[in-house]
Amino acid sequence: LDNKFNVRTPLRNLLVLPTETLANAVAVEWDSQKKNIIFAVMPLTFLCFKATDKPIESRDLVEHMLEFLRTDTVCYRAGPEEEQLHSMENNRWNPLTNWFSEHYHVHLALTTDITLTPQPEQTISTIRTHLLNQHPWALPAFHHSTSSLKSLVIAMAMLDGGLSAEEAIACSCLESDYQIDKWGEVEWQH
Repeated sequence: LDNKFNVRTPLRNLLVLPTETLANAVAVEWDSQKKNIIFAVMPLTFLCFKATDKPIESRDLVEHMLEFLRTDTVCYRAGPEEEQLHSMENNRWNPLTNWFSEHYHVHLALTTDITLTPQPEQTISTIRTHLLNQHPWALPAFHHSTSSLKSLVIAMAMLDGGLSAEEAIACSCLESDYQIDKWGEVEWQH
């Protein structure tokens, strides 16, 4: 990382990063290690290892992310009878869904119904094309963010639209935080 030694992945592949910016960010993670190397606090290194050791076909990653879009949490809202939660979701999520629709020139189907509400095929196709045009090294980050946040819309707003990580987490946890505030925390359930 600092030209003193080569970093090898868990499968013993030489870690070669595609950009200097990414290399510098990974170097910061390595510099923060003291006596023992703790990979749990090195998320960029982990993603780079994953991209190097397990290069998944881009199409497979994209299709998995699109499954999140088909059931995206920000598209399923509480009904008006849950007035407080309905209002919170609209206040927090409408800016996201509006940004997503305008930024990618797509329509998102929003519902208060609990049954599956399909997204328009044109929306799926447009987002598929956008994701497939990302650098192959960016896809693991998109995928990890989408899986962690349980929302492709929130992940893309964070990675493409300037939503901070803290805001993304708050958007992702809105419903569970509401339930905890209303009913209290149930151990191992939230």
